[in-house]
Amino acid sequence: MALNAYRIAADALTASRAIAGVCLMTYPSVGLVAFGIATDWIDGAIARRGGVASYGRRFDLEADSLLTLGAAIAVARRGGGRSLLVAPLLRYAVVAARDPRTYTADELLSDRISGIAQMAVLVAALLPWPLRALSLVAVPVSAARCAALAALVTSGAVHSTPHMRPAEARLVHTRRRGDR
Repeated sequence: MALNAYRIAADALTASRAIAGVCLMTYPSVGLVAFGIATDWIDGAIARRGGVASYGRRFDLEADSLLTLGAAIAVARRGGGRSLLVAPLLRYAVVAARDPRTYTADELLSDRISGIAQMAVLVAALLPWPLRALSLVAVPVSAARCAALAALVTSGAVHSTPHMRPAEARLVHTRRRGDR
């Protein structure tokens, strides 16, 4: 298979994950979340085999975020608590506050941990039994929600600070006439 075909296959899987995120907003389903998680694993392997492109990394990140937001909206619509919407919406607030010229696709371990924690909490909340069993697991679920939110806030703070933006050093500042 040609390298370009690997990238096309990886991008198609990433696009299907983004579509699953949008579908989750109106049709809550653990199957859609499981599909999204599976495509995330598969497209990563395909992309690495074909050579990762910078736009592919960004596309993958946005598809992951859309899947997380869709799952959070699905949980909130099923009565699982609107507090789960805070983490995905906070991610978009951090991205909006960031200078787009300083974007770097470097991934930190804390980003992976944050994403895994969020998806684990959202999948557990989408399962059909948690509302009945909530009295037995209320403390662990609340602790997991707090941990997922804390991981996202920490990740956002790390990415928002100027010392963590190596791309900023590559910006070229030109002088205009009359500047000293």
